Amino acid sequence: MPQSRLQRLSFLQPIIILILVGMAAVSLTFSVKNFKSVEKTIKTSSFQAFNNSIEASYDIVDTALNESIKRYLKGIVTTSAEFISQIQNSPVLNAEQKRRLIQDYINDSKIGDTGYPYILNSNGDLLYHPIFQGRNVGQYLHIQQQIGNNDNFVEYLWTNPGDEKPRKKITYSVYLPDSDLIVSASAYKDELLHFIDKSLLKDKLDKYQYGETGYVYVIDLNGNLLLHPSYEGENVRDLIGSHADGLLEKIRQSAHTYNLQMNQHQTTSNDHSRMDIEDYTYQITLNNKTYQKDVLFIYYPYLDWAIISGISRDELNQPTNTLLYSLLTLVISLTALILILMLLLNHRHRKLINVLNRDYLTGLYNRGTFHSKVSPLIKSSNSNNKFKPYSIILLDIDFFKRINDNYGHLVGDKVIAIVGRTMAQYPNVLAGRYGGEEFILFIRDNDIESVIEFTDQIRTQISNYNTLHEDITLSAGITTINKPNVLLDDVIEQADKALYYSKHNGRNKITHYQDI
Repeated sequence: MPQSRLQRLSFLQPIIILILVGMAAVSLTFSVKNFKSVEKTIKTSSFQAFNNSIEASYDIVDTALNESIKRYLKGIVTTSAEFISQIQNSPVLNAEQKRRLIQDYINDSKIGDTGYPYILNSNGDLLYHPIFQGRNVGQYLHIQQQIGNNDNFVEYLWTNPGDEKPRKKITYSVYLPDSDLIVSASAYKDELLHFIDKSLLKDKLDKYQYGETGYVYVIDLNGNLLLHPSYEGENVRDLIGSHADGLLEKIRQSAHTYNLQMNQHQTTSNDHSRMDIEDYTYQITLNNKTYQKDVLFIYYPYLDWAIISGISRDELNQPTNTLLYSLLTLVISLTALILILMLLLNHRHRKLINVLNRDYLTGLYNRGTFHSKVSPLIKSSNSNNKFKPYSIILLDIDFFKRINDNYGHLVGDKVIAIVGRTMAQYPNVLAGRYGGEEFILFIRDNDIESVIEFTDQIRTQISNYNTLHEDITLSAGITTINKPNVLLDDVIEQADKALYYSKHNGRNKITHYQDI
């Protein structure tokens, strides 16, 4: 090869190397920047999922407690109602004897330490009460809920005379229409805690472990492990040593904060939020290897428990660690890897958004999403957003409570899913689950007869399902709007009034708002 060509190649070699190094540096810089962004997103997503596990565990504990107490109070109310009905229907007792027997029964009955049964009428008058018989209590929200429901279970804050702070109280009641009596049983929640089924609760919490090393457990303020997959009955100090002192101190601070809030809380509202989720971190050594442990906990005041979920830092950060190792070993291909990960994250984000926007049983829009989707469609802000008349349809499954009671909640959920599946078949209609057994539809049609015919078509489809030994029927309320910028809440209120008319005039009907 000629010398001049060798010289040229020798001259070009460092230039090529510099270009390659520059490209690698630019690629590395770009990859690092994108990695940090992706790392933050993944950490946020992972921590949120971890956070959700403790929130779900709190709800499981509270629901299990409420269900146990509800069954107990329901038994008391049922027995009381039968006893009172027998006395009221007795032909050998005069009115004064009946009154005295019922009052003696109320006075002698005790629920927990301070709970009691009582009887009122639909005007809110306390007919029988250990202390306040004759008083009208219709102004209280929980009394109004009892009056408005034949079968009612309600939680609320209440302060008895002599109490320093309000406490959570629970009341179960049934209405006796023949005598216009509401038979109720009421007790403080913290006096009925022994009814909780800990074995059932433990089984439910076991299902909410997060990842491979994460799990949920419950301790009291002294650190005793009340519910734990492997070490129930021991103390948390036996597991994590002196690190337990810092954890218990934070839990006690949370309990103290709750007590301060309760002392400052002067209302009897039942709108009382749970404590905030708090975090704690410690190191633990197992098999000569040191692990960082991340813990989230929430104080559950009614049992003086702390519900705790812990996971190793390595597992919590595992997605980002995997990315970091890829970055160090595959610098050239890192850009493509980051792009793929970003696409996956974006897909995951879209799936999460879809889950948040949809009802889990039916796949229809939930109430909030339905509002956000429909609200822009009924406005006319400019020439590009031309208004088109529309109708709103509210549908309600008739006697849904009876379906749940007779066939169970799984069948009830199946019925709801059937209704949702039927509505989802119409791509030109916006459909949502509005709450419970109630559904809502938005349709671009102001022909009343056409909308009624469409609604009846849905009802017919659903009634053709042979899921139960009885027909599934729907009541419907419709309203039609021919002008823009009417508030969606006002439109739904019109449809709701039409639905109310259908349900209170025989059910299994369709009513248009203009016909009431």
